[in-house]
Amino acid sequence: MQIADRSVSALWLLIVVLAVAILVASVVPVPAATPQTDPTGSVDTTTLLHIVGYATLTAGGVIAVAREGWSGRRQQRRGVGSVGTVAVIIALVALFGVGTELLQATIPWRTFSVAEIGLNAASAAAGGLLATMWFYRPAE
Repeated sequence: MQIADRSVSALWLLIVVLAVAILVASVVPVPAATPQTDPTGSVDTTTLLHIVGYATLTAGGVIAVAREGWSGRRQQRRGVGSVGTVAVIIALVALFGVGTELLQATIPWRTFSVAEIGLNAASAAAGGLLATMWFYRPAE
C-alpha cells in the first residue's frame, strides 16, 4: 500500500487493524446473552478480552519498531532499540485504552471504568515486556 510515496509494511497495517477492532469492540452494544465469565466461571470474559487485546497491540508495536523502525519501512535494524522506546509504545497503548474508556463514558449502553483503564495499562505493560524479552538482542 502506498501512502504519500511511502511503503507501509503489512505488520504496521495489522497493528492498525487490531487497534480499530479494539475500538469498535469498545463501543458496540454487548448482547444480554453474552456469557460474563469463562467456562470455569472464574474470570470475567471482558477481562480476558482486555488482556489479550492490549497485550497483543503493545507486543505488535514493539515487534514492528524492532523490525522496521517507527517509519514502518523495512530497515536493517534488528532488535528493540531501547527501554525508552518500549516505554513510549506501552504509554501510547495505555493512552489508547484511556481514550476508549472516555469514549465509552459518552455511550449510553457502555460504562466508564477506572479499573479497566488500569487493566488496559497493565496488559499493555505485560505485552511490551514480553515482546521485549522475546526480541531483545544484546549489543555485540
